[in-house]
Amino acid sequence: MRVASFQFIQRNLNNISARTSQANEQLGQMSSGKRVEHASDDPVSANGILNYKQELRKLEQYQNNINLAENRLRREEWALSSAETITQQVKEIMLGANNPAMTQQERNAYKEELQSRIDEMLDLANTQDEFGQYIFGGFQTDDSPFSRQPDGTVVYGGDGGQRDMMVGDNVRVGINHSGELVFGGVPNPRGDFTVSYELGSQSREDNLRVERAHINDKSSFTDAHPYTIDFVTDPNSPDGVAFTITDAGGNVVPAPPADPTPYVPGDTVTVDGVDITIKGEAKVGDKVTLSSDVKDGTGQDSRNVFDVLKRAKDWLESDGHNPSGQSEMIEVLDELDAMAGHFTRVRADTGNRMQRLENQQLTHEDMSLTLNKLRSGMEDLDYAKATGEFSQTMVALQATQTMFGKVQSMSLFNYI
Repeated sequence: MRVASFQFIQRNLNNISARTSQANEQLGQMSSGKRVEHASDDPVSANGILNYKQELRKLEQYQNNINLAENRLRREEWALSSAETITQQVKEIMLGANNPAMTQQERNAYKEELQSRIDEMLDLANTQDEFGQYIFGGFQTDDSPFSRQPDGTVVYGGDGGQRDMMVGDNVRVGINHSGELVFGGVPNPRGDFTVSYELGSQSREDNLRVERAHINDKSSFTDAHPYTIDFVTDPNSPDGVAFTITDAGGNVVPAPPADPTPYVPGDTVTVDGVDITIKGEAKVGDKVTLSSDVKDGTGQDSRNVFDVLKRAKDWLESDGHNPSGQSEMIEVLDELDAMAGHFTRVRADTGNRMQRLENQQLTHEDMSLTLNKLRSGMEDLDYAKATGEFSQTMVALQATQTMFGKVQSMSLFNYI
């Protein structure tokens, strides 16, 4: 077949151009370190690389969520730890103030110190995160969840919501505890009622106290509180003391004409489905009242932190060095112990959530390493192999250029 000079030249120029383009492409890959830069380079690998990159971006977003959740939980953990410390300090104040030889000046100093601790607790309850959101407000994060009223009480304006953060595929971790739980969910050490005392002035070796008042039979419980326990004379009992219990409707247990129940410290009596256990030394004329702020048939099984602190403050502002005050002191100290234990439990749950975040972070790091290794195997360039291929291309290009130059200059006149 006859080949024209134009066809010959064009074919060689195309060959040189293809070799040059191949060399430039190889240089580009060696410069970027990527074997696949465009989908056209390797469509199958490009699709796999895209999937791996999407997974890596998702893991990166999870990591950002973990960092945010960890910051908020650390701030909450700090607030709970501080609340534990304040509770212990309040208990020390109450024990220090429970001294009949204390002067009025010392009493006033204890009052001021206790008020400072209450103010600190309120500040902790209104703790904000790095974005200015209130961490104990539930879903209501823009306004202070706790506010002090003119009468000194503290009310909660948030809700019981728990905010969750997505930290993995189908993995959510709570990043807050609501103020309703943290500051309103202290277990009532008495069970389902709060207790107040009106005791005579007679001294006694063992303070009269209600050990437990628990709704044991909800089917028979009528919510007929407050229940008033009156201690009366009973010549038939060992100590000459018996008691009657009157509910809010004026019903007396045991009902007349039955005799009052002889008082035996530590015995449990059941009234209106409520098991009541009383200990200590009772005197004729003593009165104990069981009450509840809850009227839904469940009883007051939890206490509010600020109500407990107010009760402690009220004790300091009264003369607590009498039988009534000493029984009241037992109530305050028990509620403070319950507060401390409650803060510790919530703090432990916060620590568990932080541990879960740490575990999830380690899982993401391992997965990220695996995905990067797989992506690198598809996308990154093998420099040793690429260098060899580039050398072969350059040799072929140079040979083509040399041959074309020599052949192009050849003519029949050179052989005549």
